[in-house]
Amino acid sequence: MGATIEREDAVRLGTVEVPYVFKRVPRRRHVHIMVNDGGTIEVRAPWRFSLPRAREVLRENAQWVLRTLERTREKLAGRPRLVSGARLPLLDAWLRLDVRPQAQIDLFGAARRPRGSVERRGAVLRTSPASLDEGEVRRLLESWYRGAAAHHLASRVEHYAPRLGVEPASVAIRGQRTRWGSCSAQGRISLNWRLMMVPGAFADYVVVHELCHLRHMNHSLRFWAMVESAVPDYRQRERGLRALQGSLPL
Repeated sequence: MGATIEREDAVRLGTVEVPYVFKRVPRRRHVHIMVNDGGTIEVRAPWRFSLPRAREVLRENAQWVLRTLERTREKLAGRPRLVSGARLPLLDAWLRLDVRPQAQIDLFGAARRPRGSVERRGAVLRTSPASLDEGEVRRLLESWYRGAAAHHLASRVEHYAPRLGVEPASVAIRGQRTRWGSCSAQGRISLNWRLMMVPGAFADYVVVHELCHLRHMNHSLRFWAMVESAVPDYRQRERGLRALQGSLPL
């Protein structure tokens, strides 16, 4: 079996023609429907899963798909546009977005597609996408925030782990859709890159929360006592995170 195979398709759900991406994934056991943050529907299925069967699964779950798609689009409509002048949070700071598309012609006059770049200059985040397409700008910004998260969140793990007397097996930066972080039974911690878009105290709380799961894989009184030993105001920080859920610009 080779790598994941993608195919774009569309299916009629009620009166609506809905585009989606069909992915056949090696070694995958079950079919999974997801609506990502950009409003794109994906059907991820086992290797031998057929396209007609993917359409059938979407029709069987039409009500959930349409409801989730509507909620996602409502959230997208409430986000600020990713254009020059937009304000983006970075922990306890705010950055002003400066979008400057790269030139599309190289020195020899041949058309090309530059990959784009993001550079922070003080309080300005200069983004150079291949075009003014907001999807491309979003992709570049997500990549930049992921890189910032890999450095900052790892440093916060290093700060708190010795104080709590724990040591994770590994720390990974993910893009979880519904969780700020997680801890596996094997001691692997995953942290959401979007933590770089919330106040630093909130991000620290998530780091501490997941580190405490290395000692207590539950939410027992002992677990919360351990969290409180490092973050006495964890309840306020948790409420603040809940209030921000779904409202971030990326």
